[in-house]
Amino acid sequence: MIAHDPFISEQVAGDLGVELVPMDDLFARADYISLHMPSTPQTKQMINASRLQRAKKGIRIVNTARGDLVDESALADAIESGQVGGAGLDVFTKEPTVDHRLQMLPQVIATPHIAASTREGQELVGVETAAALRDFLKDGLIRNAVNFPSVSAEEYKKLQPFVTLAERLGTFVAQMADGRARSVGIRYYGDLATSRTDMLGNAVLAGMFKPILSSGVTLVNARSVAAERGIEVVESRSTRRRDYASLISVKLQTAEGARHIEGAVSERGIPRLVSLDGVVVEAPLEGTMVVTCNTDQPGVIGQVGTILGRHDVNIATFALGRDGDRAVAAAIVDEPEERPVPEAVVNELRQVKAIREARIVRV
Repeated sequence: MIAHDPFISEQVAGDLGVELVPMDDLFARADYISLHMPSTPQTKQMINASRLQRAKKGIRIVNTARGDLVDESALADAIESGQVGGAGLDVFTKEPTVDHRLQMLPQVIATPHIAASTREGQELVGVETAAALRDFLKDGLIRNAVNFPSVSAEEYKKLQPFVTLAERLGTFVAQMADGRARSVGIRYYGDLATSRTDMLGNAVLAGMFKPILSSGVTLVNARSVAAERGIEVVESRSTRRRDYASLISVKLQTAEGARHIEGAVSERGIPRLVSLDGVVVEAPLEGTMVVTCNTDQPGVIGQVGTILGRHDVNIATFALGRDGDRAVAAAIVDEPEERPVPEAVVNELRQVKAIREARIVRV
């Protein structure tokens, strides 16, 4: 078998038992030529009078790709003259066709381009759709979506904890920022830098919009929502491992300033906050968090605990990070559905002289 393909390597072709040849050699040697290519300025009417005239006498052309790959008038002339033995055509330059000259020739087999509309095609589409829905409901795996990255089950299983991490990082940073979002920078470190990260970027954006928009934001449409709102999304990667095998860094720039957070996944698959505005802090990214940024001095933690206790808010875990005279605390607290943490907690925390910032963040 011989073929012309400017993109495939000779080694790959050789492994398939195919000899790669120049286009003119292909037409000079082949008895049958089948077209499988897109319509581009370079391929439009590549089957023309000049090429057909130099082709092997009696050659037959099969086109099931795009109609405008073939100069239909030139092909009809070549068939009528005997230079071309015949043609099988599934596509035409204009559909439905106006000039039926080709279809009327006995050497031409013309079929409608409706493979998916056959009984067998419809049955196959139904089976594929049901299987795709099953895989999504069972494993969370999305296949064959036109606007969402498709990954294998094995790759999805590997990425799934980081999808959760990315979404929660987006939710966290959105609640820590003030003002209208202008841009979001997402950087992947370590092993993630060599993985499919488009799904992770979608997850960051979906999480970021959840506190802002009441509904309608998903992993599928999150990038479109960002574009509609004029938010620039910049993604980058580094194979440097830092202190973790894999790490996601998110920087949200708003009209009021920037917030920068980083997160990783623990060995047990739990998403964790590992840095807030450059201060290293280790805290699970889950539930309701009371986050404070303060001057590092004695007594602040005690005052935080006292205020929470006075409002009958129970602390489940407490994480503290320090960098110079800056300190960050993240207290994960119990928040029953019938008794949410009152805003009065944040108001009292902000009255503490050493506390520069206090927020309730729900992830």
